[in-house]
Amino acid sequence: MTILPPSPPSPDGFAALIRWVDGELAAGRPVTLGDALNQAGARMHGAAILLLALPESIPLPIPSFGAILGVPLIIISAHLALFGEGGELPERARAIVLPRQMIAVMVRYLVRPLQRAERMTQDRMPALARRERLVGMVCLAMSLLLLLPLPFMNVPPALALVCMSWGLAQRDGVFVGLGLAVAAVFIATLLALADLVWGAIA
Repeated sequence: MTILPPSPPSPDGFAALIRWVDGELAAGRPVTLGDALNQAGARMHGAAILLLALPESIPLPIPSFGAILGVPLIIISAHLALFGEGGELPERARAIVLPRQMIAVMVRYLVRPLQRAERMTQDRMPALARRERLVGMVCLAMSLLLLLPLPFMNVPPALALVCMSWGLAQRDGVFVGLGLAVAAVFIATLLALADLVWGAIA
């Protein structure tokens, strides 16, 4: 397996990347995840998780893409946990064709928030931003939860994934820490709910 160093973040940002993908799809040219990552020029795993988790983070009655994107998220997160950002993404993940409807949702609801986030982002808390394998393990847990058929419960794990992957891709430890906190609170909430349900039926 070829080990590649992390690429520098794209000066154009992820909002511009989403618009580029939308333009390609509108022109009838399919775009794979690998195509988008090559265009992004960012840390591959972080950027891939970000692109796939963003649509699920919108708390609106829009179609869920969890069933389509859940397995790729699991694969990429597991790969990050095992190899860190130094490992090249599996070809199976890079070959995923980005759904047109997913990109349309992102253009409609997420481009402006991403532009604001890009203005807030900076190199901070590098020790936390470099905890790639830890982030990968937590992303794997959130990806597994995102795949479960839990009604109205897709937003919290997706938000955790977005924050962690954004921080990883942008080298911003504040966002990584925020994502880890969201993941911890969500898992604690699920355990508390499970305990309540068990107590009710026991």
